[in-house]
Amino acid sequence: MTAPNPMGCHWCGIDQRTHGRQWTPDAGWHTWTQPTQEQIKNRMRARRSARTERIRHSGPDTKFCVLCLSGEHQRTDDQE
Repeated sequence: MTAPNPMGCHWCGIDQRTHGRQWTPDAGWHTWTQPTQEQIKNRMRARRSARTERIRHSGPDTKFCVLCLSGEHQRTDDQE
């Protein structure tokens, strides 16, 4: 599972344009609420961390990596 959009709802992480009214145990029924600066920063860090965990250094003989624009990394989430 990926981290929520950094600008997603304070309570549930859903984007503002698709939010409507949602229910969560913490907030009950609620409309979109702007996240705090700390939430935005933590969500951005979580997304970056998840992205870097999906790649590994594997040398110049691998496929071209769109994340670093080189052939030095290979996605590992495609492997089983």
